[in-house]
Amino acid sequence: MTEDIKRMDILKKALEIEVAEKGYYEKAAASATNALARKLFERLAFEEDAHAKKFRELEVQLTRSDDWPSVEAPSWQGEELKLVFAGLKSASPQEVQVARTELDAMRDAMGRELQAYDMYRTRSAESTSPAENKFYSILAGEERMHHLALLDAYEYLTDPAGWFTVKEKWTLEG
Repeated sequence: MTEDIKRMDILKKALEIEVAEKGYYEKAAASATNALARKLFERLAFEEDAHAKKFRELEVQLTRSDDWPSVEAPSWQGEELKLVFAGLKSASPQEVQVARTELDAMRDAMGRELQAYDMYRTRSAESTSPAENKFYSILAGEERMHHLALLDAYEYLTDPAGWFTVKEKWTLEG
C-alpha cells in the first residue's frame, strides 16, 4: 500500500470515527438526566464535530495534492471541558444523582476515546510529513483530554465525596 493510499484510508477511518462519536454523544446528551453528564456529552459532540469538519476539509485538499496541507488541528486544550466542571465546587456531594445509563455511556465513551487516541498517536509516529505528524499529535492530545474529562466526570458521579477529597485536597482529621 502506498503512503498516499494509506494516508487517505486513515483519513476516511478517522472521519467515520469522529462522525460516529458525535452521534454517540448527541444521543447520550439527549437522554442524560444529570446536568454534568448532559453538558459534557454536548461539549464532546461539539468537539468531535469540529474534528470531523477538519477531516472533511483535509480530504478535499488531499484529493487535489499529495502533500499534507499545513492546517491546524482543532484544539481547545481542555479549556472548554474545564468549564463543564466549573460549577461542581458549589454542589453538595449528597445532591448528586445519576442514571446507570449515563455511567454506562461514559464508560463506553472512555474506551472509544482511547481507541481514537491510539490511532492518532500511531499515525503521528508513522507519518513522514511533519505537518501530518503535528496534526495527528494534536488530535491524539484532544482525544486523551476527552478520555480524562469522561474519567473525571465518572469519578465525580460515582463517588462525589471521594472526588471532592481528591480535587479539593480535603484532609481527614481525627
